[in-house]
Amino acid sequence: MNRNLRNWLIFLAVMASLPFWTLGTVYSQGVVIRALIYVGLAQSWNIIAGLGGQLSLGHACFLGIGAYTSGLLFENFGLTPWIGALAGIGAAMLLSFLIGYPCFRLTGIYFALASFTVSLILEILARHFDKLTGGDVGLSIRLLGDAPGQFQFSDPRYYYFIGLAIVSLYFFITQGILRSRFGYYLKAIRDDQGAAESMGVDSARVKLVAFAISAFMAALVGTFYIQYNLFIDPAAAFGMHQSVQILLASIAGGIGSLWGPVIGGLFIIPVGEITNALFGKGTPGIDVLIYGAILAIIILYIPKGLVSLPGLLRRK
Repeated sequence: MNRNLRNWLIFLAVMASLPFWTLGTVYSQGVVIRALIYVGLAQSWNIIAGLGGQLSLGHACFLGIGAYTSGLLFENFGLTPWIGALAGIGAAMLLSFLIGYPCFRLTGIYFALASFTVSLILEILARHFDKLTGGDVGLSIRLLGDAPGQFQFSDPRYYYFIGLAIVSLYFFITQGILRSRFGYYLKAIRDDQGAAESMGVDSARVKLVAFAISAFMAALVGTFYIQYNLFIDPAAAFGMHQSVQILLASIAGGIGSLWGPVIGGLFIIPVGEITNALFGKGTPGIDVLIYGAILAIIILYIPKGLVSLPGLLRRK
């Protein structure tokens, strides 16, 4: 059987089976949907960082741009988020161009610093312009009940299937990039930019396109995020904690791989919930310590991520 077809069949079988053993309660529904959100965000980060080797330290800014754009258009102009999502995607891709165009013509840590700085600036602006964004209080989306045309559903399972559609699309995009000439260019730049350029690869253009794709993916998840939670604040939209959570999902699963972000997103969110449930009511901070220790063990002893664990066990 063709390897790509096998990947698709395994992916669809795993995702399609989740509702039957995880969506039994409202709590488990929320955990799975949140996990899908971080799978999508990790997949977006993986395009520019995992395949392209460009460390984006403020990737949450594209989540925030997508969420705030569609949310504000819905609240102020009544524009359905199905269309507002397109505006958010456009704004995020424009921002990726403004960041990437000057930075990708330089080498070193400039891109990482720029992405972090832009995210920090956007968080400050979101807090300052409180009449527009709600400031520290955040932006709330009015509840309409069961209104599919406005991206609202009374049954959370609809959010699950929309989230599944998004991460499936991203799985397809990532697989397509990995198989394409563009993907080979990206990986060549990641491994040795000088050698890639000597072979005629326009590294700045390739990285800029990858960054735009990554921004589009994160912004779409941003619209899903705000419509599911009906709320977002500057910290959740642009904060460093959010960016770290995104990259941890990809790193824990296996950076630069097709399955890594999927496995990582489906792993870190449930683990965080389990540690909070078991230890969160005891000594303050012990749940976060245990959660961090688990991630540290993965990074130290499984450096290629959980996706490499079956091969590692076979070699042992």
